[in-house]
Amino acid sequence: MSLPPRTRLLLAFLLANAVVLSVGALLLLNRPPSLPQIDGVFLPTARDIPPFEVLDQNGEKFINTDLKGKWHLVSYGFTSCPDICPTILSDLLVVADKLPEDEPLRFVFYSIDHRRDTPLQLAQYLDYFSPSFIGLTHRDGNGGAHKPFEDGLGMVSELVVDEAGDANEYQVNHGVALFLLNPDGQLQAVFKPSESLVGKAGLQPDFNPETLVNDYLAIRRYVANNSR
Repeated sequence: MSLPPRTRLLLAFLLANAVVLSVGALLLLNRPPSLPQIDGVFLPTARDIPPFEVLDQNGEKFINTDLKGKWHLVSYGFTSCPDICPTILSDLLVVADKLPEDEPLRFVFYSIDHRRDTPLQLAQYLDYFSPSFIGLTHRDGNGGAHKPFEDGLGMVSELVVDEAGDANEYQVNHGVALFLLNPDGQLQAVFKPSESLVGKAGLQPDFNPETLVNDYLAIRRYVANNSR
């Protein structure tokens, strides 16, 4: 049976629309998810950390495999830091309190002043914040086994020796950042301090705990959804 021209035209129009809608739906379903928008830098392809060896606050060896299985949030500094380091550790304590109880995120503080920050000193220092925090340091004569950890994360620090040349008298300068490591022990993101608190008179760089929690959970969801 021959259809009237107008009917054929209408059917062709409806078929074309159906094809367009089907293609559009297919593209929408296969569209890559948007990257997490965080206060820092998210690495879609996580970066390996070269083999390293340091010491924890109990004097035990700590290596790459100790990072496996859980997410870690790493800060760095030194225990005699007068303001920035304790402020950030206090921020992280708030982050820990805001996270769900079953959240497997561990907090790490890495000392860039290993001569003063012995494992015992680190243990005593971190007890002021939380006994669950992990402290890392190293000793002289380790053949530079700690450097891959610092360099792999991109830590920035320097020891400024006293002009008189006394090796025991020095100042410690360091950058401010937090490093998020995934359960494979890889660098997944770098968080930066709140811009509103940097460079203003009387204020030190620190982190907004609520922002950190939201950013971390957004990264967790993204990674979980894209690892299936």
